[in-house]
Amino acid sequence: MPFQVENKYGNYRCDWCGKIINTNPIVVKTCCNNKPWTFCSSQCYNQWMREWLKRQEQKTGTKRNQLL
Repeated sequence: MPFQVENKYGNYRCDWCGKIINTNPIVVKTCCNNKPWTFCSSQCYNQWMREWLKRQEQKTGTKRNQLL
């Protein structure tokens, strides 16, 4: 799961929508990314989180046959 990193710097660009951030950004680091992601709002963060969770789900092929 992603966790938030404390960041006190300004003038970043949102990694999701591309807006310039002048206030405190939401900075998130995941186990599978080497660089932290920066978001301008909780709305952008929630959209990214939904997409990230979809990519993390295991793909299931055909339905397994039930054992007796």
